[in-house]
Amino acid sequence: MKKLFVVCGLALLSVMPASAQFAWGIRGGLNVVNNDIKAVTSESLKSKDNYTGMFFGPMAEFTVPIIGVGVDVSLLYSQKGLQMAEGENMKNQSIAVPLNLKYSFGLGNFLAIFAQAGAQFDYKFGDLEKQYQSIKAGDSTKGEVSKFILEQNTWSANIGAGVKLINHIQAAINYNIPLTKEGTHEFYDNVQGAGDGNFKDLKTASDKAADAFKTSTLQFILTWTF
Repeated sequence: MKKLFVVCGLALLSVMPASAQFAWGIRGGLNVVNNDIKAVTSESLKSKDNYTGMFFGPMAEFTVPIIGVGVDVSLLYSQKGLQMAEGENMKNQSIAVPLNLKYSFGLGNFLAIFAQAGAQFDYKFGDLEKQYQSIKAGDSTKGEVSKFILEQNTWSANIGAGVKLINHIQAAINYNIPLTKEGTHEFYDNVQGAGDGNFKDLKTASDKAADAFKTSTLQFILTWTF
């Protein structure tokens, strides 16, 4: 996946003559996350599809005049996560670095349309594991334990489009496509002593089912450049 980032960087060097225009600014928006989690058999532990978080941070843009080709890079604080069926959330915080090639064409002095595509690297921080437990009715010593373990580093691809207004405002929609797994879901069924809350001490590893899951994200982006 790192090769995709390198390709974007080399493409940047190939289109950046000395006359390239530079702009920097502040970017923010919303992440609408879809978590693709399968094989969770208990309704009380099933993750809902969508989770909405925010992102913000600085950005920079280089554009070659006349041909309208350039590059856009950001350093963003980003929130994603899992919204559980029981009403609890597992928030995923990361530093995201999207690097996109961008093609723009003007429709007058105050309006331009652009399309973009590229790669993104995310580094997560904070608690990357969370455990959920559901005790079966009528038997307090048996239950179901579900654990989500997030990957600290992930790679993804971006594709999107937007508009530039009065040379300072950009509004865009971007779709972030996973290239690596977001994490792993582990599920234990009929666990003795589940009430102790200690996942690692469970004795029924043979009952474990583990499934990798991926996260795709629809982003609504607003940028102000200086």
